[in-house]
Amino acid sequence: MGETTDGGLYEIFQQDYGPVGSPNFEAARRNFIISSAGYAVASLLLQPKDRHNGNLLFDEYDSASSLTSDRVGRLVHIDFGFILETSPGGNMRFESAHFKLSHEMTQLLDPSGVMKSETWDNFVSLCVKGYLAARRHMNGIINTVLLMLDSGLPCFSRGDPIGNLRKRFHPEMSEREAANFMKNVCTDAYNKWTTAGYDLIQYLQQGIEK
Repeated sequence: MGETTDGGLYEIFQQDYGPVGSPNFEAARRNFIISSAGYAVASLLLQPKDRHNGNLLFDEYDSASSLTSDRVGRLVHIDFGFILETSPGGNMRFESAHFKLSHEMTQLLDPSGVMKSETWDNFVSLCVKGYLAARRHMNGIINTVLLMLDSGLPCFSRGDPIGNLRKRFHPEMSEREAANFMKNVCTDAYNKWTTAGYDLIQYLQQGIEK
């Protein structure tokens, strides 16, 4: 998408779905918000890295479908070669945010630019609800990951992947404390400089659009 337009996501969504406030634009933005919140929680727990823009896709409509479908504008992550205890560059862990929330993503999530808009509050609320729901299924999620412990995958070959996964659920916290933790995770990820820096590195090295 970045190679086909001079604008960012905010402009692309208007180009594809109509002006801000129109039913099609708002439907696409709503799908983007919901899917972004889901990936935020999953990313916090499973720690996928190498989240440059070449690994972020958007669901699109075809000529036979409605623009207001529940898929249009939905964020889709691909390529999970680095996850749990691994990251690019010899495990440098340069991507320090728990999930990717670049400047152009925040333009859709938070038109105010200061984390005070209704859409931003909606996004954070969904992240909190998703995290609290995941905590209630902590043992099932951990046991599912445990099934792959002897797979030989690099993400299980260093550190304490299962122990650290459990820590990210923060079972010692109350629901209120966990909710505040997730809110802080969202604030920390908001246009973080290491996210922009990693996109710049990928652009300079691989030509992947920022």
